[in-house]
Amino acid sequence: MIVEKTILKRWLVPFLVVFSGCASVVRPPEGLTYERIPYYAWDGLKNQRSFKFDYSIGRKTLAFSVDGHGSVVMPDALRFKGTWKLGDEEKVLDVVAAGDYELDREDGQWLPHQRSEEARIVEQVDRVIRDALLTRNYKGFTLESDEGRTIKFSFKPNIAYLDPGFQKKFSGELFVDGRTLLAKEIRGLSNDSDIAFNFKIRAVNQRRGIDMPYASNFSVSYSLENVPASNASRVMHSRLRELGRKSKIRVSQDQLTATLALPLDEALARSIAGTGRLYILGLNLEGGGERINTRGQATDIFYIQDTVARPQIRSAGLEFDSLSRPVINIALAKAEPNSRVFDYLGIVVDGVLYEVIPIDTKMDFVRIANVSTYQEALALIVKLRKPMKGSMTFLNEVKLR
Repeated sequence: MIVEKTILKRWLVPFLVVFSGCASVVRPPEGLTYERIPYYAWDGLKNQRSFKFDYSIGRKTLAFSVDGHGSVVMPDALRFKGTWKLGDEEKVLDVVAAGDYELDREDGQWLPHQRSEEARIVEQVDRVIRDALLTRNYKGFTLESDEGRTIKFSFKPNIAYLDPGFQKKFSGELFVDGRTLLAKEIRGLSNDSDIAFNFKIRAVNQRRGIDMPYASNFSVSYSLENVPASNASRVMHSRLRELGRKSKIRVSQDQLTATLALPLDEALARSIAGTGRLYILGLNLEGGGERINTRGQATDIFYIQDTVARPQIRSAGLEFDSLSRPVINIALAKAEPNSRVFDYLGIVVDGVLYEVIPIDTKMDFVRIANVSTYQEALALIVKLRKPMKGSMTFLNEVKLR
């Protein structure tokens, strides 16, 4: 009981949320006990906007090692630079990857190939720790120490990954940032110190992009509807940059085409095509107004009576609730509704109702919790940060070479 009280008291210190244009510290879910922290620490880290890392794995008896550093920009962009050694053989690694592809330098060009194991560093770390995370009743981790700034847990790493021959015993350590409750280091070590694995995290949410080379390997196309070409080009370039992609944009005959080195997941490519405009509507339970679209389906609960505000967004950011589900925080400027004579207010983005709130709610800050996945939340934030005049519709994504 003393342990739980100590944890709850710690979370009273102030936190910054992930807002556009500033380095950030992410608010952890409220009420986490020690036994639940490891389960948030790793999966919560993977749901952040970006982080840098140092990575190493090696086996002394084989004179084998991989060492280097890199960056991750969610949802899937990775850049890693390091060295690979086996005995007297050594080569430089320069890994660029996103989705199911990586880029390889061939004859002076960056060409796409199916993503290899060495380009799946985050997945490697997940394999090391996942067995412990899947243990029932929160028994996969043991609290070793809490020094305030760092909380240390021990666990049994995945031996099948670190030692496929099952010849050694291993111990694992998870170090958690005492403020954000996000993982800051994961270690795996064989009892004879022959095999060592280390993944250290830093600079969470401080990067807006990675050093990804540009190449015309893929194209994603949209039709333009009542949107100036210059505005569409500028906005789409910014949105793709938020997702870790460098791009070149071409607009012709009411169609926008972005060429990329690495592709986008199709669902994400579709989602980022919206205007990103937020409206506050006056809603009534009864009446003769238009019914509001709720997550793509018509509803018979609320009727639109009026658009009471078209607020300017000061910032939009991401945090997570007590079940590690994404929540979007939106700070508004000049958002006071011009009327409050309704049953409810509705928060609408691109014609979809995401939240219904009491009529007397103060309108300088709103939250959208009604999102299903991290990618959906990410697409919403990208659109809200970079709104567009007019609209676009996703057409296709094509592999060019």
